[in-house]
Amino acid sequence: MLVEGSWGMAAAVFDRDGSPAWALSLTGVESRFRSERRPELGQLLLDQAHRLSQRVRSAGP
Repeated sequence: MLVEGSWGMAAAVFDRDGSPAWALSLTGVESRFRSERRPELGQLLLDQAHRLSQRVRSAGP
């Protein structure tokens, strides 16, 4: 569903084989995703997706 005034971004989370399997996302109203904030939010999202991917890889079978 597309809602006017909404905005979002996502980052892939990789499985144990290194394939993209899930995604973390941020969504909200456009005013919370101002252009000057997007790089910071994007980096935080990528950092957390990377941390989660590392945890998935290190988890036992």
